[in-house]
Amino acid sequence: MARREPGAGLSRLVRDLAFSGDLADEHARWALYDQAFGQGLHDLVAAAVAEEDDRVMASGVVVAALERVPSADRARWVALTSDWAVADFVARRAAELEILESVSGAVPAPGDWLRPEAEGLGLDGWSDWLQLRAASSATRADVLGVLAASGRTRRIRHVAATTRGRAGGAG
Repeated sequence: MARREPGAGLSRLVRDLAFSGDLADEHARWALYDQAFGQGLHDLVAAAVAEEDDRVMASGVVVAALERVPSADRARWVALTSDWAVADFVARRAAELEILESVSGAVPAPGDWLRPEAEGLGLDGWSDWLQLRAASSATRADVLGVLAASGRTRRIRHVAATTRGRAGGAG
C-alpha cells in the first residue's frame, strides 16, 4: 500500500521541528513523534497520530504517550483509539498507569489501591507489566509486601522483596 501525503498534523510537526527524515520510514516517523514529545508538542502529536495510516505505529505512539502526558490528559489519548483494535489494551494501560502512580507515590494514593475485582484491576487482575513496574517503583510497604508474597512470577516477587529491602520496609 502506497503511503499517501502526510496529513496536516504530521506536516505541521515536520515544519515546526525542521524534520528532514523520510516520512515513509516508520522509524523516522517514530523519531519525529519522540522528538515532538520531548518538546512538549502533545497536541500536535495527537493530531498527527489521528491521521496516521499505520495503525500499529499510531497505537505504539499512543501507548508511549500514556506514560509521557499528565494523567489528566490520558483520556484524550484513550479516546483516539476508541474504534481501533487496540482500544481495550490502551484503556487498560491508562488505568494501570493510574494505579502505578498511586503506589509509587507520584500521585496521592486512594485507600483502594487494590481496585475492586469487578473492575478487573485487583492484584490478581494486574498484568505482569503492572506488577513488575510496581514491584520496582512502589514506595508503599503494603504494596511491596503483597507483591513480594503474592506476585505472579518469581521475578516480580524477587524485585518487590529487593525494593522493600532497599526501602527498609522489612515488614
